[in-house]
Amino acid sequence: MRKTLLCGCIALVVAAVVWAGGDPWKSKPYQQWDAKDVRKVLDGSPWARSVQVEAPWLKGDAAAGGTDGGSTAQPGPARSGPSPRSGPGGGGAADAASGGPQTAALATFLVRWASARTMREALLRSAVLAGQLKEDAAEQQVAQPVDSYEIVVAGPDMKPFQSVDEKILQNGAFLMDKKTKQKVAPTSVKIQNSADGKIIQSVAFIFPKNSDSGISTIAADEKIVDFLCVVTNVKIEASFDTSKMMDAAGRDL
Repeated sequence: MRKTLLCGCIALVVAAVVWAGGDPWKSKPYQQWDAKDVRKVLDGSPWARSVQVEAPWLKGDAAAGGTDGGSTAQPGPARSGPSPRSGPGGGGAADAASGGPQTAALATFLVRWASARTMREALLRSAVLAGQLKEDAAEQQVAQPVDSYEIVVAGPDMKPFQSVDEKILQNGAFLMDKKTKQKVAPTSVKIQNSADGKIIQSVAFIFPKNSDSGISTIAADEKIVDFLCVVTNVKIEASFDTSKMMDAAGRDL
């Protein structure tokens, strides 16, 4: 019996090591991350949520009549998972032309909790691997305290953000915890443009860590925090599980 229990314990330990090995933020310091590790943190970690919204502004969208931004259809809320597909032999504009089932085009946005230490480590490590930053400089930046939460929205098509300014975006976004339903408004919004200034690459929403009375805006025991942004009739929602947003130092927001 003792031998059986010992074997079982060893198996559990091995399984735990294998599981942790798949998550670079758990298995090794960021200075040892390679490009694959960095990409997993940036795109496939608890600090990154991929969401999809109906996008009538896209050309070829059956719901928009095949025009670019010419539809008044109201897109639904953001969704996760693969793009919906039509049945065999049909779908999209072809169905629209034949009067059959229509499938709206989708746009994908990546919502990152960018103020988290783990996310900052990944971005700085990426710069080091690209030869754009020295390792000691990266370590100095990681060590700098961060006094606010920062949520960054980016995607290959940022058209809904093109015709609005920071103030409008600030009024249309908030963080909300599941337990109290308390909404936290951003204190500022930063739009990041391309080098020529013609294309929006990302939008950063800055939220306070503490209220005016000094109370934490996200409680230590809060497990789920939702981010919501409404811009030009497009609703982008992302839910973050803070119980999984942990590194070797503890909860990381």
